[in-house]
Amino acid sequence: MVEVQYDAVVAGAGPAGSTVAGGLAQGGFRVLLLEEHRDVGRPLHCSGLVTPRTLEEAGVAEEIVLNRVRGADIFAPSGRSLSLGDGDSRALVIDRVALDRALVARAQERGAELEMGVKVVAAERAVGGLRVTLQDRSQRQWTVGTRLLVGADGAHSRVARALGMAGAGERICGLGGEGVLPGVEEDRVRVYVGKSLAPGWFAWTIPLGGGRVRLGVGSGNGLKPIECLRRLFATHPEQFRGWKASFWTGGTIPLWSQRRIVQDNVMLVGDAAGQVKPTSGGGIYPGLVGARLAAQVGREALARDEVTEDSLSAYPRAWQQELGQEFRRGSDLRRVYVSLEDRDFDRLLGIFGHSALLRAANRYGDIDFPGRLFHRLVRLAPALWWFVRGPLRYVPLWR
Repeated sequence: MVEVQYDAVVAGAGPAGSTVAGGLAQGGFRVLLLEEHRDVGRPLHCSGLVTPRTLEEAGVAEEIVLNRVRGADIFAPSGRSLSLGDGDSRALVIDRVALDRALVARAQERGAELEMGVKVVAAERAVGGLRVTLQDRSQRQWTVGTRLLVGADGAHSRVARALGMAGAGERICGLGGEGVLPGVEEDRVRVYVGKSLAPGWFAWTIPLGGGRVRLGVGSGNGLKPIECLRRLFATHPEQFRGWKASFWTGGTIPLWSQRRIVQDNVMLVGDAAGQVKPTSGGGIYPGLVGARLAAQVGREALARDEVTEDSLSAYPRAWQQELGQEFRRGSDLRRVYVSLEDRDFDRLLGIFGHSALLRAANRYGDIDFPGRLFHRLVRLAPALWWFVRGPLRYVPLWR
């Protein structure tokens, strides 16, 4: 059997993978896009809360928008709360499955070949690139050759593991569901914080409209998410009275850390590259940015037939230039967050309730760039520095 040769093989047809595949195929290269599941976009592992800039980055229309969010309510275990929002729409709740399908369709329109129910199980060096072993759902295996292999296959990337690039950064174990919650406000997100509730992470509800919400919770210290969910319901019983789930799903969130995301003939993007916000676990926007940059660099490398680590390194440098400072700030904030006790969350909600801070938060709040907001707030309220001077005593205010 003759081994099929491709210019690029992309593992994973999520937003990042499809964007890379379409971008490479647009350059006239033969691209194979793989999706291990039978259905694009499923199973769903995403809360789907994004900013309008995410749709702009993806190049998709607002038809995928299910709801608009105008504010957020944050709750501490004591019951103390903080309301944010000035009435303007700052975030969108999207149909994540529709987003995935739109980006896959565009990749195909640009010439990428799609194989469903197929995954990468091994890769080895070969003359001119890599020999990649693929496997379908019937366990049948075969190999293809490629000059460039792109791992966009999620938190447990097989591409990264096969080539010794798996990241050792922090991971959050999460549980999410969708269902009906009586009395929920149609345009406000709820966030539940507290070390006793969801250690190292938080819980949330996101309104879809019509009384339906997405609910999620996670843990950063090994506590099972189902236990966090029980604590959430026990701590805030009135707010979850009448909750009826339609389905549940679980997943791993690989928080950002400095890691290797290119080597000869290989690039990682999206969750596989750890391009996930350290503060919220959001990965759609940073993954799309990474995919755009990876496609640009990959096209140039393939055109020169110089698919080396040195050539591909222009991609992580460009990503760092666009998002590096924000992610470093986010990592700093993460270190502060995991150090907080329940009483600290109470105090923080009280400090943020100050009128000047609320005005600043409502004016400059941006879920894609929370570090920028906190940078402003620390200067407005020196009391905030009390919470960060211990965990971040060696960090200049603010890098």
